[in-house]
Amino acid sequence: MTTVVLGWDALDYKLLEEFGMTDAFGEHVAPLETFANDIIGEPHTREVWPSIITGESPTEHGIYAVEAGEGVKWSNPWIRLAAKAGNYCIPHGIRTEIGRRLRSEGAGVEKYHKDYYADRGLSTVFDGRRSLPIAVPNYWTDRDERLGYMFDRGAQMGEWLDRDDEGWQPASSDQQARVEEAMHSEAGQKLGQIEAALQREYDLIFAWFGFVDTFGHVEPVAANPVQRRGYEQAAEWTDRIKSQLDDDDTLVCVSDHGLRDGHHTMDATIASDDASVVEAADSVFDVRAAIDSVTPRRESVATPTVRETHSRAGQRAGADDIHGRLEDLGYV
Repeated sequence: MTTVVLGWDALDYKLLEEFGMTDAFGEHVAPLETFANDIIGEPHTREVWPSIITGESPTEHGIYAVEAGEGVKWSNPWIRLAAKAGNYCIPHGIRTEIGRRLRSEGAGVEKYHKDYYADRGLSTVFDGRRSLPIAVPNYWTDRDERLGYMFDRGAQMGEWLDRDDEGWQPASSDQQARVEEAMHSEAGQKLGQIEAALQREYDLIFAWFGFVDTFGHVEPVAANPVQRRGYEQAAEWTDRIKSQLDDDDTLVCVSDHGLRDGHHTMDATIASDDASVVEAADSVFDVRAAIDSVTPRRESVATPTVRETHSRAGQRAGADDIHGRLEDLGYV
């Protein structure tokens, strides 16, 4: 019995309606109330996801994208260059999109390790379970770092733009195609990780994807429309995971905010084939309790065993035998 949560950052409820995709991420779907950072005036990815996994507001969990008297702490050189050059060499329309996009993402802001929560006495949806968090913003794990998920999304978005003698311009179609390939590869790695985990007895698998969010931000400068394609691809990937679930597993799709015309919106989404999950969550602060209601807890949180349907039957070969075979083939 496993709950799989796909965190589709920026999955916008109103766009699901516009695209005719309200049933693409679950039989039951509803808008989800979210909250805006008071200074930015928009929901911020790195504030909302900590609220989703704890059920607490930033006042309680202590993670803010920006506070009064401060700016978002951007450390990426590309961002500093864009900010410095923005007033005089980037066309106003694109400059506005750069500022909005990067401010919304908070590229380069401080990232919080999972130990932060225990150190502050904060409980999360992962506690007391055999849990696999994958790239959850501001709940970074050593595994995330080892798998290369802790990269600078601001730099990735910057690859959709080029700078020439006249200022910042949309990147060439070839360059944009290469960035799309990289984005698909990143998502594919996470999907593979989920599929591997589904062969084991995890209680909770919770994976975050920036795929839809990135396409939404760059839609205004993309050579070809990308946002709807991003939704359609995310829906296909959701079906791919759903097809591998057992009858007693539960799939939940959730977002932290919406995104239209390059700007974050308050139109977050929750979807599931389990109606009780959707009915239990009116806002992002309710998502944790909704997940808790369908996800088991246990005393032992050791590495999950392989599910019975994937377990070995019959005699195993010895390690020496395997080493010998690999040595014969020249692999070791």
